[in-house]
Amino acid sequence: MSSPTDQHDFTTTPPSTSMPGISLGLTRIHRLLYLLRSPHLATPVVHIAGTNGKGSVSAYLSSILSHSKLAVGRFNSPHLVDEWDCIQLHGGPVDEGLFLEAKKEVERVSEREGVGATSFEVLTATAFSLFARARPPLDVAVVEVGMGGSEDATNVVPAEKTLLSVVTAVELDHQKFLGDTVGEIATVKAGITREGGDVVLSVQAHQEATEAVKRVAAERGARVWQAGEAVIVADGEAGASREAVSLTFPPPPFAAIPLKATSVVPPLESPSPATSASVTARLPLPGSYQLQNSATAVLAAQLLRTHPRTLSLLPSLSHITDDSIRTGVEATRWPGRLSWETYNTSSGHQVPLLLDGAHNPSSAALLASYLASLPPALRPSTLVFALSAPRDPADVVRPLLRALAAHERRLRVVCCGFSTPIGMEWVRSTPASELAAAVKRIAAVQVEEAPDAEAALRLVEDRVPGEGSVVVAGSLYLVADAMRTLRRRQQAGENS
Repeated sequence: MSSPTDQHDFTTTPPSTSMPGISLGLTRIHRLLYLLRSPHLATPVVHIAGTNGKGSVSAYLSSILSHSKLAVGRFNSPHLVDEWDCIQLHGGPVDEGLFLEAKKEVERVSEREGVGATSFEVLTATAFSLFARARPPLDVAVVEVGMGGSEDATNVVPAEKTLLSVVTAVELDHQKFLGDTVGEIATVKAGITREGGDVVLSVQAHQEATEAVKRVAAERGARVWQAGEAVIVADGEAGASREAVSLTFPPPPFAAIPLKATSVVPPLESPSPATSASVTARLPLPGSYQLQNSATAVLAAQLLRTHPRTLSLLPSLSHITDDSIRTGVEATRWPGRLSWETYNTSSGHQVPLLLDGAHNPSSAALLASYLASLPPALRPSTLVFALSAPRDPADVVRPLLRALAAHERRLRVVCCGFSTPIGMEWVRSTPASELAAAVKRIAAVQVEEAPDAEAALRLVEDRVPGEGSVVVAGSLYLVADAMRTLRRRQQAGENS
């Protein structure tokens, strides 16, 4: 594996080759960034890897930092609705014109110098370029790994510019690229650990994941800070009825989020400064797993503001306070991941729409748990389902059907495809007919097919008012198409 530094000899130009699809490795991205005058060295970063939760953690943490009066950049992948929404500057998506200008520059350099960068490498270099030229200058960037860790294109920032590494929940996913076991995958994801650095580790369902991260950290002389979980606490408004038949979405729970690690390996030679045990805040992102994600982000914020190493790299981190942590958590938004929207039908009815990018067995199980917790008025009677190929539809749809079938309403499943995401031409959706056949083998439910999300949502317009909500899941690309449909309908309504 290439070392994440700029100590490379780039005098020899590799052959110019097209790099479609996924091609892990650091040689091309290092050379591309070198040719762009090393923009990845301009801004200190917090680097986040994991199977599930890394997007939520990055959203929480960047919100906390922004509310601590720090200038923050953020890079997530894939994009949701527009290609440029994966890059944020100063709390909002980068301007479309700035994004396109920076991306074209990166593409010109890659082509001119025969780098042969993949689309994700181009996107990553674009993000670092925008971070470097942001005005006012950024204090910190929160960067989410694209896939894996050790050979992901984001894994290029050296130790002296990496404030923290974070590893969220690790599960089986992308085995073709990352390994056949959770331990192997966790080892790859822990590859973002820096020599002598610090790693914040989310609660893990698999002990082998925890052991793998600690092993990699030990090899690199790094310290592992184990995050705990937030705890739901009593709330004066909790007694309000959640059973009323309305479009009122479940209120955010009130939680105590710990500020301290449950363990530190290797142990600290001297105790850390005394601080509050926790901060209390409403968790705006739904799902029980946000108890873990919020705790991971808050522990990261706590380390950033108290750890001598991080403060020496960026003294302004001392601006983080308990109040800014609380405010930042409550202001967090993460569209398309257990997010509620309202779908206005052509007949004037309003349908609660739950969007979630659950695309693998573990994320489907988490979504199923949330579905089972919903009050009767919001329990879904319709599932709009799509899936990237190649995946086994049964592994993802089975837990969703099990959770939905537990309700008394007749269940309806609409299987569809999704549009090819920009810059990811190799991504394709599983044919709706194949999904429908898989659903029929699993459960005796009403199954329909549609070519895309817009057509699928049109099919649900004949629902009887009060039939519960519609859940759209199976792929973040499907969720993106659904959000585009909602945006078009809203714009059409405003212009009518």
